[in-house]
Amino acid sequence: MLSVLITGAAFGQSIEQPAHSFPEYNERFLENQLAPIRVPGKIFYVQPSDEEGDGTRERPFHRLEAARDAVREIKQRDGLPDGGVQVRLLAGDYQLEQTFVLEKEDSGTDAAPIVYLGQGINQVVVSAGTELSVADFKKVEDPERVKRLKPSARGRVLEMKVADQVAVQFPGDGNYGMLSLDGYLLQLSQWPNRGYNHIKDILEEGPKTRHLGPNEKPAPYSKENPTGGVFDTREPLSPLVEQEFQRSGDMRVEGYLHNDWYFQSEPVGAIRDRDIRLLRYTRYGIAEKIKSIPRRVRLVNVLAELDEPGEWYFDKKEQRLFLWPIPRFDPQRSRLVVLGGSANPKDAGESSDNVLVDMRGTSYITFRNCTFENSGQLAVRVAGGQYNLIAGCRVRNGYRRGVSIEGGMHNGITGCEFHDLDSAFTVSGGDLRKLQRCYNFATNNHIYACRRRGYGVIGLNGVGIYFAHNVLNDMNGAVNYKTVDALIEFNEFYNIGYEMGDFNVAYCGAQWHMMNNVVRYNFVHHLLEPGGHPVFAFRNDDGGMGLQMYGNVFYRSGRGGGQFAGPLNSFQNNITMKTSVMWWTNKCAITEEEIAARWKDLEKFGRDLPHGDKGDNIYLLTKMLGEEGWKKSPWIDEFPQLAKAIDTNPFAQTFGQVNLNYIHQVREPFHIHGGDGTVEGMENNTTGRFKDLPRSGVFVLPEEIDLGAFVSLPKLDFRFKRGFRPMPGFKPIPFEQIGLKRDAFRPHLPKKDVYRSKVFRKFFKDEGGRYDPARVNARYPTPAYLR
Repeated sequence: MLSVLITGAAFGQSIEQPAHSFPEYNERFLENQLAPIRVPGKIFYVQPSDEEGDGTRERPFHRLEAARDAVREIKQRDGLPDGGVQVRLLAGDYQLEQTFVLEKEDSGTDAAPIVYLGQGINQVVVSAGTELSVADFKKVEDPERVKRLKPSARGRVLEMKVADQVAVQFPGDGNYGMLSLDGYLLQLSQWPNRGYNHIKDILEEGPKTRHLGPNEKPAPYSKENPTGGVFDTREPLSPLVEQEFQRSGDMRVEGYLHNDWYFQSEPVGAIRDRDIRLLRYTRYGIAEKIKSIPRRVRLVNVLAELDEPGEWYFDKKEQRLFLWPIPRFDPQRSRLVVLGGSANPKDAGESSDNVLVDMRGTSYITFRNCTFENSGQLAVRVAGGQYNLIAGCRVRNGYRRGVSIEGGMHNGITGCEFHDLDSAFTVSGGDLRKLQRCYNFATNNHIYACRRRGYGVIGLNGVGIYFAHNVLNDMNGAVNYKTVDALIEFNEFYNIGYEMGDFNVAYCGAQWHMMNNVVRYNFVHHLLEPGGHPVFAFRNDDGGMGLQMYGNVFYRSGRGGGQFAGPLNSFQNNITMKTSVMWWTNKCAITEEEIAARWKDLEKFGRDLPHGDKGDNIYLLTKMLGEEGWKKSPWIDEFPQLAKAIDTNPFAQTFGQVNLNYIHQVREPFHIHGGDGTVEGMENNTTGRFKDLPRSGVFVLPEEIDLGAFVSLPKLDFRFKRGFRPMPGFKPIPFEQIGLKRDAFRPHLPKKDVYRSKVFRKFFKDEGGRYDPARVNARYPTPAYLR
């Protein structure tokens, strides 16, 4: 990592400008990123119909496979024409029964790409799932079934009997399937509809599995003899729920039973006199470990709590589907689809319930202006090849993940919308041992309302990955990256992690090898933590190395801006406003005796604990890079500082830099936490002091900045006003470039000042921090079909 040293100091700060402080740092990620857009030499047309055509505009093919085969025939007969082939998908619903597979033989070239171009993102829908006839719905009128409904739902809920082949999509026991109606993903009936109820008394903690011995097995259980923990709820449980469980025996508890960073979904074993017993053991048990926030739970798959439009329930005993229709439901035209519940990726083969589109070793293929919906395990997979692109598409209503890019080079996702999925996408590639970059990317995407909590809504894995100009909002999960030499820039994050603790919108950690990950020029705002363990913007956790946080803007970003406690990390040139802490770190081993004790502690792996567990750093490093691979080429050539940090002190903030930062209304610029990383340690109020930081680093307190330096607080416009002179060495942040940008794949943009002003007003009186159930539950977005 090259750097330029500027002689002199400002306000006591040594000024060192690293390579990633210069705008041109991203040029190698952008160079040759996209294949050129060509004027096609041949055009085929496709439109769903009952009659196969010849691919002309007048008689289009009726299946994607026919167009693919026509491209293959051209290649075999004449070779691809100059400009390649464009397959124009005319308006329609492309219902797939089998995965649409593209292989190496279906590839284009730089001069002759293959483009599957939709007529419009709202007009071309590629989907799977099982469609039900909404005309079969009738109002619930049978007196016995009416009694099972909440009084407010009686007369409003519809029901239908479903066939055996549909019933298998609702297997129950935690795998309830999903329903999509008119493009909206519906909500399985639950109590409450948004947010959580609260545990009142923990009557039994229940058996745990976290610290089982080598030959120790979990506690036994059965449906006849449930052995899990027992609790009651602060909010009164309806007698209808207890009666329903006696009949169905199939409900789950979701929520935070122990740690507020550990979301759980546990089967219910019994409900008696409003006491809820879990079926079996849990990882940590049910425990009131966190003083500042109660344990939060909800019940899922509860017919007696089907109480608003868009909720549904499947009675597997009677094979009967119940639904409270959404507004604008039309029995003549509405489309109801069952998706994904029984799809098993191991044996689903090439069923579209497994993957909609599978690109295997292809190159120079683009999918553009399409909607992919109602997918099972995955909507689109790109495995290997180069210059494959998913562009200007919408990916929604998926049982699992949206898109997976797996290896190859210059494969990417750009200009897309991702929502109502478990997770949005993963991007991986490159060779870790050889330090070969893949330059796969995800740019200019809008990701929101995904279901996964914690890390992994977006996963980045590998060497040389680019993640830029994306907007993420309104969900409880975000970015997890296990990368080397990644660049994460110009992204915006807001209203994320509102139900969790100990969470970050971009997280890496516990790895010593993750060198030179740069997180710069991002805007993180309105992370309104519920209370409990802190929510921060960015973190390199558990002693991880190599993260560079530069030029970011943090406004009300949870507890603070950045966290790290390992070597070779930096937090520079950032602006942090209206938070408790700017930089959070831990009191670490810095004396010779402390360092020796930490090395000694590693001997427990392979002796008391299995090799490969978190914290077994040398073993994990050796497994990835080879025996002392960090001291050999190419690692020692590119990252000599890694070997130096390991030899010096890998257990502290060795060679770290925190300097050239601004703050406004930050209570504690540096927080040096004195406790350990356990639940009890996080509750520890002991703090360290400046002298607890290693002398090999540069740690300088930030300068105060007034909000008058910025263009507009109500519009969240944090550009410097003309005439403002920053401190010497501080480089102005290109704030105007943050967020979505207009290009060929995203021709229309939301107005940033408009939506940011709405966010500012919405959360103006919501201070965050201390737990308030009504305030926290108000942060949950209203389902789109109810707006």
